[in-house]
Amino acid sequence: MNVHLSDIMTPQSFSTVIATLIKYLVYEKQLIPYPYDRMKLYVEKYNKLNVEQNNDVNQQNKYYRLESDKYYKKVSNAIDTMETVFKCIEREFLSCMENHIETVTIIIGSNIFNPLTVFNIRVPKFSYSHFEQQHTSRKHIDNLFKNILNNDKFNDILTSNIMIEANLYVMFKVKKGEKMKTNWCIPKERFHLLRGNQVVFTFDLPQDVKTKSCCYQEISNFEVFVDIDEGVTKMKPANNDSVFKNNVVEWYLGKYYITGFKNYKFNGIPITDTWLNPKLLTT
Repeated sequence: MNVHLSDIMTPQSFSTVIATLIKYLVYEKQLIPYPYDRMKLYVEKYNKLNVEQNNDVNQQNKYYRLESDKYYKKVSNAIDTMETVFKCIEREFLSCMENHIETVTIIIGSNIFNPLTVFNIRVPKFSYSHFEQQHTSRKHIDNLFKNILNNDKFNDILTSNIMIEANLYVMFKVKKGEKMKTNWCIPKERFHLLRGNQVVFTFDLPQDVKTKSCCYQEISNFEVFVDIDEGVTKMKPANNDSVFKNNVVEWYLGKYYITGFKNYKFNGIPITDTWLNPKLLTT
């Protein structure tokens, strides 16, 4: 799928595009029962509900509270993991002044060796010497989803091989002689994608935009980001994963991955609906 861009692509805007695509895929592939923003709303409402509830509850409410707490943990963990994945991607792309990544690969399946669907995003040429605030990701996201919604083949792949409670992994293929700059990824030696339906995204930047100098800035210093660990779902490297043999590692696997989960009903009512409207429990 070739996406035509109408503005330059910066590391920040590309990171936002990847995060938006992950939010879309994780819901459309039914790994999560609600869109990302709606899940965040449920978490906020549940926290508010806990503050408002008094301690004098009957036996039915105690059971509801137990079930509600268990499901809340799944929802909030999913949000925390996704937020961490987005931060890690952004920090990797902002960690240097020359792009070192060739492809961002999103894998949906039980594990990276048995994928149901694979989405390969070819990393375009970045413009590093522009102010990020002058080039938002909104146009890029609009162009991307215009292509997605109008592409029948993509939507056929999107709706096939649905498996609730699958996982979503993010991998990176670096350019020859390069390596990941932050330490939130596990090197995967001799890794090859051999299975699963595959979609490839490429970005086409018009020639007249590539030389754009609307907000050029001199950059002499930049910050190198390091790994973060916020207690979210995380991969543990195998014994030989941290060993670089002849410096030929091309693929890296993100330590944090998104685990799918089902919707849950309490007395026939989606339990998250009761977080928005507690009166549903008494009707």
